[in-house]
Amino acid sequence: MVPCPLLLKLTIAPGCVGVLAVFSIGDMVVYNRRKRAIYFEDQELEQAKILSLARNSVTEGRASPAQVALVEGIAEEEALMEKKRAERKAPSKLLWWMHGEWNEEKALKEQRTLAVNDFKAKEAEAAMGSVTQAVQEARMNGSQPTAGGPLDQEAAKAIQAVENTANRSFWGSIMGGSKKQ
Repeated sequence: MVPCPLLLKLTIAPGCVGVLAVFSIGDMVVYNRRKRAIYFEDQELEQAKILSLARNSVTEGRASPAQVALVEGIAEEEALMEKKRAERKAPSKLLWWMHGEWNEEKALKEQRTLAVNDFKAKEAEAAMGSVTQAVQEARMNGSQPTAGGPLDQEAAKAIQAVENTANRSFWGSIMGGSKKQ
């Protein structure tokens, strides 16, 4: 029995399309990884230039406070990494277990949450202080609240116009009079 040519085409075409789709997706993934690697390499070079400029400025004595902080922070990080490398070279794996990266990530996460909570608390205090201060100033000045912005005024005009047209009767609106007359 010879298979039908249409059935043969219906089975081969989706197979070819599937192979093409898998190849295309794989190619996109490889391309994306290459581009990401190039991007991170460029960012690393840019940051190295900034650090080099900051270090030169610090050695010449004309560095800004931000450059000084950057150089000091990088020096501290390098010292900690060197300490970690020395501990890992130690014969005891217990030191690595006690001071390993997993422990550092936990401590960093706790520090970040504390810093964020502290910032939010300070921001809330500043917002509350400015609001209460504005209310107290308004009370001291004895000023009445304003009628609102331009949108509020336009809304008030629209409401008055609707009320005026609602007060007219059918015959009054045709003749130019109102119900109240």
